[in-house]
Amino acid sequence: MNRKIKLLINPFWYYLNQHLFDHQSVWNMNLFWHLYKIQLLNKCWNKESSQQSHPYL
Repeated sequence: MNRKIKLLINPFWYYLNQHLFDHQSVWNMNLFWHLYKIQLLNKCWNKESSQQSHPYL
């Protein structure tokens, strides 16, 4: 249960903590959610590829 709550709160927290006048800020929640999922997928992909190149780390 705690993991499910954390998975929902983290993206919302990132959304609320965006810089106000940054050119990369996204204020449309749907667009933000879409971009967040893409970034998360990229992080997972990079993490998996780095583990494959260094399996004992």
